Amino acid sequence: MTIRHLALLAWLCSSGALAAGDSARIEVTGQLISPPCSARFAGVQQVDLGVVSLNQLHDAKVGSVDVPLVFDCRDASRVDLKLSAASTSDRRTLATSLAQLGLRLSLLRPQVAGTEIDFGLGQSNAFTVSGKTLELVLRVTPVMLEALPEAGSYSALLMLEMTYL
Repeated sequence: MTIRHLALLAWLCSSGALAAGDSARIEVTGQLISPPCSARFAGVQQVDLGVVSLNQLHDAKVGSVDVPLVFDCRDASRVDLKLSAASTSDRRTLATSLAQLGLRLSLLRPQVAGTEIDFGLGQSNAFTVSGKTLELVLRVTPVMLEALPEAGSYSALLMLEMTYL
C-alpha cells in the first residue's frame, strides 16, 4: 500500500466522507515468491583448519582451507553477497578468540579461472549469475597478527548474507 493510498484511507475515515452506518472495504493483495537462489550448503558450516605449528605460523608457511560456497540460481539472477564478522583485524582478516591470531580470507570465483574477488569484510559484492549456478570459494588462512600468539585452541564466526537485487 502506498503513501497515497494510506492518505486517502485516513481522509475517508476522518473527514466524514462516510455517513454513519456506511462502510468501506479495502482489499489488500500481494504475492510471495521463492528466492532466486538457494545454497547447496547447510545454514551452519563447520570449518576445521587442522593443527598448525607456531613455527609454520611465524614463517608464514601455513596451508589454506578452501570452503566451497555454491548457490543454485535462476539464470541471470542478480545477488549481493556480504561477509561480516564481529571483530576484524583489517578488511580481509577475521579476528579469532586467540589473541594475535587472525584468519586471512580470500574470495575466489573458480568459474572465471580462479579469479580473486576484491572484497572486504562488511562490504557488499554484486554478482550476476550466468547459467544456473553461482560458485565461489572462500579461502581461509591462519595468520599471525602483530606478534606470535600463544599456543591454544581458537574459534571465529563469519556471517554470510545474500540479498537479491
